[in-house]
Amino acid sequence: MDAQAVIDALDKALAAGDLAGARAVLNDLKRGGGTAAVQLAAEVLHELRQPLLGVKAYAQLLREEPGAAAIAGQMLSQVDRMEQIISDFIRLSTDKAAPQTRLDLALPAREAKRLFLLSTDATRLQLEVEAAPGVEVQGSGRLLEQLVLNLLNNARDAMNGRGRVKLVVTTEGARPALYVADWGPGIPPELREKVFEPYVTTKGRGSGLGLAVCRRIAAEHGAQLGLAPPDVLTDSPPPATVFRVLFPQVGATAAAKPARQRILIVDDEAVIRSVLAELLGREFEVVAAETAEEGIAQLSRSRFDLV
Repeated sequence: MDAQAVIDALDKALAAGDLAGARAVLNDLKRGGGTAAVQLAAEVLHELRQPLLGVKAYAQLLREEPGAAAIAGQMLSQVDRMEQIISDFIRLSTDKAAPQTRLDLALPAREAKRLFLLSTDATRLQLEVEAAPGVEVQGSGRLLEQLVLNLLNNARDAMNGRGRVKLVVTTEGARPALYVADWGPGIPPELREKVFEPYVTTKGRGSGLGLAVCRRIAAEHGAQLGLAPPDVLTDSPPPATVFRVLFPQVGATAAAKPARQRILIVDDEAVIRSVLAELLGREFEVVAAETAEEGIAQLSRSRFDLV
């Protein structure tokens, strides 16, 4: 079955309200396995770009209407995210590495929090964020943002949209670390080793793919994603579940490379920071800060050739 046939079959099943039929199409894809399935997935993603372009065009027209600019802007930002995710998965199908720069881990964490809170499903959650500035990693800000957002969504679904969730950016020894904790029902012992496998889920909603995507993104960054003991955080009562992403120490990998000139980007627009980091990161070591205060803190800790 080629990409267009898959899309047509899914469209037909969903239009008829035939959820069993839609699942059957997806199960056929899963049974295909191997290189053919990867190629087919890449083709499906490529084809999805076409209707996405139509949505984007209408949203751009809507932005010109009085009173609709804010809504259209939100729509366009989500379309941009969808386009970026599609590009990432097509890139993966060709085994190309994502461009990486040196960045402050608090930046993608805060952007993921912002996107997470846009969802109406998050309104009943108590989300706490402790993101220490200056915890630097080598990576792609966009992919790390997706990793954090998936972990937050996973915590929300595990708690059925109600309860407490905590996001922490810190260090563990000399290594950068990120934790997402929730005070939900926890993960059954028999599933703790399986939750990162595709299609394995403890929730009534969700596909069981979110954590598998997280582990893939972590692996691209040389990081380890796993479950941490509840006492890794000092909260009382302790959380039921803590996911930990442990990154390699930046200095350990950078020491073997020739020193590059360092640039500090300070801008409150996430898109501008991301674009400049992607462009300049090919030749320079780039550190990004969201506020003037963060920029001053970076300057007090190390030397930069350009701000």
